[in-house]
Parts: sequence; structure tokens; C-alpha cells
Amino acid sequence: MMSSPRIENPIFFKLLKEKQILPDGFVSDLLQELEGNALDVLATLIQSGIGTKRQLCQLWCDSIGIAHVDLEKSLFQSEVVRKIPERFARQNYVIPIYQMGDTVTVATPIPDNISLKRQIEVIVGKPVNLVFALPQDVEWAIENEYRTNSALYEFFTKITTSRVFEADNPISEKTFEDIAGKESINQLHVCLILLGITEHACEIQIDPEQDIARIHFILKGQFHERLQIEKNVYLQLLQNLKNMAKVNDDGSADPKYSRIMFPTPGKKFDIQFLSLPTEFGEKIFLKLMDRDALSAIPDISDMYLSVKQLGQLKELLSAQEGMIVISGPTLPDYSTLAYSIIEEIRALNGRKIMTVEDSPGWLLKDVEQYQVNPKANFTRADAVTSCLNLHPDVVYVQNIKDPQITDDLKTAAESGKFIIAGIIAADVFDTLYITRRRLGSVVTAIIHQQMVRRLCDHCKEKYQLSAQTLSSFFIFEGMPKVFAYRAAGCPYCRNTGYQGRIGVHELLVINDEIKPMIEQAAPIDEIKNKCKSLGFRNREYDGIKKVLRGLTTFDEIQSLHSI
Repeated sequence: MMSSPRIENPIFFKLLKEKQILPDGFVSDLLQELEGNALDVLATLIQSGIGTKRQLCQLWCDSIGIAHVDLEKSLFQSEVVRKIPERFARQNYVIPIYQMGDTVTVATPIPDNISLKRQIEVIVGKPVNLVFALPQDVEWAIENEYRTNSALYEFFTKITTSRVFEADNPISEKTFEDIAGKESINQLHVCLILLGITEHACEIQIDPEQDIARIHFILKGQFHERLQIEKNVYLQLLQNLKNMAKVNDDGSADPKYSRIMFPTPGKKFDIQFLSLPTEFGEKIFLKLMDRDALSAIPDISDMYLSVKQLGQLKELLSAQEGMIVISGPTLPDYSTLAYSIIEEIRALNGRKIMTVEDSPGWLLKDVEQYQVNPKANFTRADAVTSCLNLHPDVVYVQNIKDPQITDDLKTAAESGKFIIAGIIAADVFDTLYITRRRLGSVVTAIIHQQMVRRLCDHCKEKYQLSAQTLSSFFIFEGMPKVFAYRAAGCPYCRNTGYQGRIGVHELLVINDEIKPMIEQAAPIDEIKNKCKSLGFRNREYDGIKKVLRGLTTFDEIQSLHSI
């Protein structure tokens, strides 16, 4: 690939000064060091943490009047990517993303290059819309889309079993024999994992029922049923996956954990295997770890906390001791927020940080991570004890549901350590109810995050709220015009109207008025009323603000259980 494009962009530096992101003399020093290439300056500023990627890229796009796309969060249409030859893409730093109508959207660091746009239009034979993306993101996307995904897709389609995924459900042994030959059923476990990788699934779940089993792919937090198989096919698939995971099938009803290193053209994929007993057989979870590794941990400023919540949380994280409890209705609901909090603490003061996790989502720089391993008899209690014996300054425990570890964590917090404790709970006050007996008033704050689907920015539709909707959510005088957004659907979001997920939050800071009530075991409803009188806002309130900002919909917020 040729060297990164060289760009001069004085308007960008003017905006940096106006926003007071950089001191006056810093720009000229950076330009001199990076030989005048403004794109290299942009990349350096993002890496240094002076501003977030989204903030700095938005300023750059404001300076050139062209939209930005974050390729790490984009879904590519493989057939559209292949419209441009790989060699041309590498030479010119371009990557097609999707086609909407007759227009192909292409990302590049030089979207104002008219000559390049005309060349691409000749190649694809259609109108082209150029959008801005960072050079390193374009390089990553080219590697991922042309090399890994194309090779995997070709490999997948060469396996005769792949044709079974296009057949009518449920799939029987006879279907396998008719479509792909008698022995093809023994390829299903390999084919299933390959398809999950090529479709960017982060997890595959196989859920047995009385006569069939359903196979779901989890994409961007959403469940998609991909296949139904008859029970005898499920039993063969189960056995082949266990063999691949080297699980000792001892006939017990205990959960079984293992790891699969799955080889594919170009790389190996790290897959976590979990088997849980159910009424109709074993439910299988296959977590494709490498998909999460492609994305960076979001900055805490990019987690869509309100300005007030973000300010309160940053103040709490600057403290040297205390305990923050992070909760959500499921572990995935709060895990990303926990990692963002850990990264914020690490960047603040370089304290020694250790974690105890059931299922690590990221490998954290300069952080020692312990993974619980029930199969090896390494329990949460063992991991917490080992952790505390090494005298860390900060400890994150992903799930504190085991009663035997809370006493140790409480003692650690009281002795001057900073504890981040995760737990599954319905809301802030359910979290307080669960934890106060063992943790008491050592808790300094509780933050609850529940994920909802985020509207696709490319196709969301603006509309005026009806009087009936207004009266359901707001107290108002007269007939104000209030607008929100709803899902539409386009190729970019696979016609779902949504892309990705965002958090809806509650934050309760345990102040001097709340702390005595916890110590005296006051009823939860009494504590809740006191908190509301002090200005506490529930997640429905936070969700409605996100609806009005065009981030999600009322349908998503109405799915939450209001306090």
C-alpha cells in the first residue's frame, strides 16, 4: 500500500483553537514534527487522548464539509466491497461500504478529491458518495474486508454443507443427504462457526426444544434465528462441538466450560465454549472473542451519559478509595461501561489495577486480569483472594453475586482501596436492595446501565409527536411542536432501522443524606422517595432525552421497566 495521503487543512487547526482543544503554540510544533501532514496530526491527537475520536473527526469533517464514518462500527456489504478491485483500494486508500438506491458510499481520507471520485464512478458504474474515514481505519477495513472476510466466505461456500443453510427449516438428516451428501452432517459444526464469523456474529447459541433445536446468531446485541434442526441432527452437532472443544462428556448435569482455537484461512479465532443443562438437552454458547477485539474500548465520554452524570462519575473516579457498584439486567448490559470506567481510572493516575472476570471482553493494557475457571476449581472467591493478596489500588469484580466475596471487598474498600463491583439487577434501587446487607454504606455510588437499540443515522425519520404521545410523557401547556425520530430501514442497517446499541442510565451518588438511611436499614421505598426529592432521575427520564436527541425510539424506552 502506498504511503498515507498528505493533506493540508488550516481550517481544522483554526477550529481546534476556537474550541480550546489545543494551545496556540502546540499546532505549529506538531506540524513541524509531522512534516506538515494534517492527517498525521489528527491521528496523533486521537492517540494522545487530547480529544475523543468522534469529537476530533467531527471537527475535521466540519472543516471540509463532508460526513465522517467510523469504519470500526460499520457493517459492510460484501458484494459492494467487491465492486472495487483490492489493488485500487490499497493504492488509493478507499473502501466501499454500502449501496443505497443507485449510489455507492465509499470511505476515504481524501473525500474532497474530485478526480478520485470520478475514477471510482467509472469502476463501479454508478454514482459515488465519498465520506471521510481515518487512514488507519481504511487500512484496517481493507485488510478485514478483502483478505479475511473474502477468504472466509470463499472457504465457507466451498463446503457442501453450506447449502443446507439455504434450505427450509427444520433441517433433517435426509435434508443433509439430499443436498450435500450423507457425510455432510459431520461438517455442520465447522460450517456453523464459519458462517458466524463471516456474518460478524459475536456469539452463536444453540437452544434445544422438545423436537427441534434453534440456532441463533447474535449481531450487534440482537438475536437472529439462523436455522432450525431436528433433534437427531442437534445431538450429532452437540457431540462434534464437544469433541472440538475437548470437553469430557462425563454425563453429569454440571455446566461445561472450554476453549476452541478455530483455524481459518489467514488466522485463528478464539472461541469460548459453554454448555448448560436444560429440560430438553444442553444449551450451547459459542462466543467469538476475536470480533470484540476488533473494536476499541469506548471512552467514558462516548457512553452517552448525560452531562450531569458524566461530571459526577468523573469526580467519583478521581477519588483514591470507595466503592462504585455497576449494574444492569444482564452482564453484557454493564460490562462495556465497566471497561470504560477502568480505562478512565488507568488514564487518570496510573494506579495498580486488577480484575476478576467470568468472561473478559477485552484485554486491558497495564491491567492484571484474573478469569474465573470453575472447571479448574478456580472460583470467584479464589480469584478475589489472590487479587487482594497482591495489594492492588483498584479492583474490579465483574460479578459479586457470591456472598462469600462481598465481605472481603467491603473490608478492602474500608482499608483504602477503590472497588468497582458489578452485579445483575433491575435498576439502581434493586441494586441497593441486593447489596446493602453485605456492603452497607461503604458503597459511594451505584450506576445502572440498560442497553437499547440505537437508531441508524443514515435512515432515521423525523416526525412530530402527536398530542396523545405528548400527554403520555410530558406535562405541558398549549400545543407545543415536539419532534422525535423513528426507525425506517436501509442497506446500511440491513433494513432494521437500527444500528448498534446505546446505554440508558441511572446514577445514584450516596451522599450524607442517603448514607444514614442505608445504615439504619430504612425501607427501599423511603430511600427512593428521598433520592427523588434530591433530584434523582430514573432511566426512563434519561431514555426520553435520548429519544428527543434522535438516538433511539419511544418503543425502545417503553420496553424498560420504569421506577
